[in-house]
Amino acid sequence: MSIGDTIPLLTLITALHPGIVAVCAGAIGACVGSFLNVCIHRLPKGQSVVTPSSRCACGEPIPFWLNLPLLGWVILRGKANCCGAKISVRYPVIELLTALAFAAAIVYLPTSKALIGWVFLSLLILLSACDLEEMLVPDAPNFALVGLGLAFSILTPSLQGESSELVDLTNRLHALSDSLFGIAVGTATVWWIRTIATAVMGQEAMGEADIILCAGVGAFCGWQGALFCLFGGAVIGVILKLPSLLRISSPRKGSESVPFVPSMAIAATLWFFKGPVLVSAWFEWVGY
Repeated sequence: MSIGDTIPLLTLITALHPGIVAVCAGAIGACVGSFLNVCIHRLPKGQSVVTPSSRCACGEPIPFWLNLPLLGWVILRGKANCCGAKISVRYPVIELLTALAFAAAIVYLPTSKALIGWVFLSLLILLSACDLEEMLVPDAPNFALVGLGLAFSILTPSLQGESSELVDLTNRLHALSDSLFGIAVGTATVWWIRTIATAVMGQEAMGEADIILCAGVGAFCGWQGALFCLFGGAVIGVILKLPSLLRISSPRKGSESVPFVPSMAIAATLWFFKGPVLVSAWFEWVGY
């Protein structure tokens, strides 16, 4: 059976048994989330994500039956079996978040876009967690977001909303141009905002990782998605930061550095799932 035959078959199975497919997708997502945890821990430190195998902080290897996604943390009750050290709640959270993302994608998106979404959403989760935990966004997955967005746009032009009625080559070229334009708009917009804000504030306002991320979202979602990622992410960031901004007194002053990648990732996810709906709702709200 070819790949071209597999996607229609998966679409049919999803339509007939959405619950079963969602559970299977969630299980795959949890396994991917387990690997993402390895990447989150090792990539910012410049370590290999392949070797050595999973180990406790004390250096002892973790048996595979205690390294099962979600279940492993529950069985161990959040403590290492070898030394009793506390295991960060980040591990099950990432696994659960990835599982929910995979299940939602396969249920609510067309099959081809859902499978691409598994890659897109996994990279967003990885980059966001690295920014939250280390305030450092590794270059490799960030640039991979750009490259894969271009590749998937060529392979699956419907990712960019191109009609299947067009000649196949024309369809793919249109999708490629949409993806490239999304990269250009995302890169240029963030670069200019960063340059102007840095000049006004006298310090670096945004990191280079934000520019690359916005370009990657543009590669997957086009120029509209790139702009929504940036400006929608800014609104989401303010909302998430609002409780601390409204705090009148604090025992100590918190860091002024705010990770922006998670907010951009949330906005990008909203656009990936509901982009056209959001555009329509906006124009209806402003009266067009």
